[in-house]
Amino acid sequence: MLGKLIKNEMKASLHSVALVYVAAVGALAAVAFSLVFKIMWLTALALIAIVAVAIGILLITIVSIISGFNRSLFRDQGYLTFTLPLTSGQILLAKSLCSFIWLVISFLSVIFIYGAVFSMTFALARDQMGEENIAMARELINAFVKLPDKEAVVTAIIAIASRIFLLIVFAIALVFFSITLSNVRPFQRQGFLPAVLIFVVMFVVTQLISTLLNIYVPLSVSVSLSEGLQLQTTVALNTLLNFGVADVIFQLAVTCFFFGFSAWLMNHKINLK
Repeated sequence: MLGKLIKNEMKASLHSVALVYVAAVGALAAVAFSLVFKIMWLTALALIAIVAVAIGILLITIVSIISGFNRSLFRDQGYLTFTLPLTSGQILLAKSLCSFIWLVISFLSVIFIYGAVFSMTFALARDQMGEENIAMARELINAFVKLPDKEAVVTAIIAIASRIFLLIVFAIALVFFSITLSNVRPFQRQGFLPAVLIFVVMFVVTQLISTLLNIYVPLSVSVSLSEGLQLQTTVALNTLLNFGVADVIFQLAVTCFFFGFSAWLMNHKINLK
């Protein structure tokens, strides 16, 4: 039953975001067409459309996740959802897994879109400049810039990807916790405002604690494309390339707390409208 729920969640989310992906394909086709036939005004319009579509992919995915979670659990559809032969933890797991997959797909889609645009413009520049000039420019760059080590690059990519995945899971846990807590009886009649306030308060509190941990536990990991990972006894900058060890552990603990407490609230404190 858990597998069927995940499958249905993925299908439902696909209906919400499919149109924006079709728009992305159309915008990329317009860019390619304009570059091939050198229609500069169409290229400018297509690039603007690409930026808008990329932002739209992220926004529509986020809105779809939030509205879908609230509608399927705490509105009329919730009566059906909670009758499924699944625990609240399993329902939350299915929702979280589908949300994570769609967010990752949306981020990868944005990267692919900008990568495709860069590849097409680079191909156009290569045709205009010629292979010899491109090769000369590469040799000039290599003479002054040290190429990164392949193993270090792979290690850095894995570390950055793991950090991004943790941030995505943390964000999903915080959003679901805020929506779930806002549907407890004291907040239930206030609409969606309590969820927003809970999210803002909890986000500020967790970020404050993270900052204090980075200051008072000066143990950080630095990610370098030339040297891989380096453990340093310095205050973390709290970026994708430099983050605190204590901060990561804290985020993992808080994420587990948000998911666990949300499941408990769904079992004991939720009254459907």
